[in-house]
Amino acid sequence: MNASPATPGTPGASGASGASGASGTPAASGASGASGASGASGASGASGASSTPGASGASGASGASGASGASVTAAPIASGADTAPQSLLRPWQSWALLGLAVLGAVGFVVGLNASPARVWLNLLIANVYFLSIGAIAVLFVAIHALASGAWHTVFRRVPEAMAAYLPVGGVFMLAMVLGAHSVYHWSHADAVAQDPVLADKGWWLNPPFWAVRAVLYVALWIWLGRRIVAASRRQDESGDVALTQANVRNSAIYAVTFALTFSLAAVDWLMSLEPHWYSTIYPWYVFSSMLTGTVCWIVMLVTLLKWRGVLPQVNEHHLHDLGKYVFAFSMFWGYLWLSQYLLIWYANIPEETPHYLVRTQGAWKPVFLVNLGLNVVLPFFALLPAACKRSPRWLFCWSLALALGHYLDLYLLAMPTAFAKGPVFGWQEPALFLGVGALFVFLFDRSLRRAPIVPVRDPYFEESVHHHG
Repeated sequence: MNASPATPGTPGASGASGASGASGTPAASGASGASGASGASGASGASGASSTPGASGASGASGASGASGASVTAAPIASGADTAPQSLLRPWQSWALLGLAVLGAVGFVVGLNASPARVWLNLLIANVYFLSIGAIAVLFVAIHALASGAWHTVFRRVPEAMAAYLPVGGVFMLAMVLGAHSVYHWSHADAVAQDPVLADKGWWLNPPFWAVRAVLYVALWIWLGRRIVAASRRQDESGDVALTQANVRNSAIYAVTFALTFSLAAVDWLMSLEPHWYSTIYPWYVFSSMLTGTVCWIVMLVTLLKWRGVLPQVNEHHLHDLGKYVFAFSMFWGYLWLSQYLLIWYANIPEETPHYLVRTQGAWKPVFLVNLGLNVVLPFFALLPAACKRSPRWLFCWSLALALGHYLDLYLLAMPTAFAKGPVFGWQEPALFLGVGALFVFLFDRSLRRAPIVPVRDPYFEESVHHHG
């Protein structure tokens, strides 16, 4: 049961023997894990006590010095919690990732001379992929804060740290202005002058305004995301329960802002690659793809940390719930994929069909079918059984497959706009994707080391530790 956090000053009672009517506050000031007391949700031995995450039950004592009705201002450090920062990577692994990033940079420079359109599209695909994952990881935290969710608390530092890529992703996106002529048809003034459709869209689709919007989108994600992460980490030091409430407000602002800005970003960065084509469901489609990819990355990073012995609190029930997310969001993506395809197929409007004609004919058709099979058909059978979602190795492998599958989905959205005859895939594609991905993991690990691996004074921590689905 996820109890809603209390505001500061709300009277709280710990689970004292014989205490009645204890309120459902997240934590009691000065409460400590006395002998026989449990910090789990629900006070021990309290008559009529409600579920109270983080409350400590001391025999015959409440709050400080047995006084009842003490102000709820701080949560204690959870007993047995690891208060030290941890790392996913060993030093040599960090250097290896930086080496991959350098390899990606070399691939980019070499590709500029060979095929500018190809290399700029590859940078766009890789950066949109990891930039979206970083932003949606913050949304993952925000949605659970708004829902007063407790179960994810033990691994919450993972999605928080994934947001570290956002500033670098913003720089890469701004750099796309330099390659706009290679990938965006609307960036050519002569093409706009000769095309009435592009001329009508020119007030929105022009390089300067495109760059301003890109900076605005990413700047809002960084600013609002840092407010959420900063409040979470300040709570490790102060234990102030008010920060939990503050993050509910921060999360509401982030969720609304993200919904608007990500919808516009999907149109600006991807749909405008085909400026004569449009789909009103397109932003939702891109979001569902990147949402699935984000949860897959959370699963992979949490599992790797657990295998390293860093997150022992994560149990099979946490993995099961994450597996439910992977399964559900894969089906959600499949639903939107089918909705968009069927609407365009049976309407058969000339302005809409070119998008699918190029992808369902010739050399692109096998990629089109693999994309559908890998991202929705196979996961349906592979992740439907509960036992599969509880198996760390099985869930990790399928999360990896789906993470790559949704990279393929972006590849299929972007590459045919410049290479209609068929897919181009050589050493440059994996070099750029792995280069940007290595940078993403390196920045994630560096951010992870800057705070305790678990939110040790979060009022929902104990409830999350004892989560049993």
